[in-house]
Amino acid sequence: MITIGQAPRTDVVPAMAEVMGPDVEIVERGALDGLRADEIAALAPDAADEVLVTRLTDGSSVFVGKRGVTPRIQRMIAELEVLGVSMTVLLCTGHFTGLRARRPLVEPDKILLGVLRAVSFEGRLGVLTPSERHITQTTQRWREHGFDPVVVAASPYHHAAPTTVVADRLRAGGAGFVVFDCIGFQRSQRDDLQAALDVPVIVANLLVARVVAGML
Repeated sequence: MITIGQAPRTDVVPAMAEVMGPDVEIVERGALDGLRADEIAALAPDAADEVLVTRLTDGSSVFVGKRGVTPRIQRMIAELEVLGVSMTVLLCTGHFTGLRARRPLVEPDKILLGVLRAVSFEGRLGVLTPSERHITQTTQRWREHGFDPVVVAASPYHHAAPTTVVADRLRAGGAGFVVFDCIGFQRSQRDDLQAALDVPVIVANLLVARVVAGML
């Protein structure tokens, strides 16, 4: 499993491991592993770059640009394949192009898209994105996929908007199906929002874990 931040991802991997079962051995790597604070700061997104947010091992979150971390992700894929992993799972729902792997590579954004295209539902697609900085690019991405999204920002890491506020915004936008579009969102956040909205809500990391479990 490769995070775009730092490994281990103690916030999401244990829940994924529970879904996959005790017979699966997980090896984690992070695109920002071993970097100093100034080196991480140098990977911050500029105006032309896609914004990503991720978690560091101290529990803090950081914004990075996709262009800067993509080569580091590719390097981690190669290192894990040398170790003999059966498959590699990317712990990010952002869209990456050009990643190469000799063994199966699981990309969560494609899983989310495949599931949403397979489900008919009334109303608009509700999307939880991890920060205000993500709203424009997230809205554009889901529109390009053919959806009419109502996008609401709520951090998976800290200072998240109360569930009632998020639910009210999604309800006002006519959301009939909701996806948490960041790997860092938790099962508990999904459960709280589903109870408040009474519409289907999916959280990315558990959906990905179920797909991986089936493949393994």
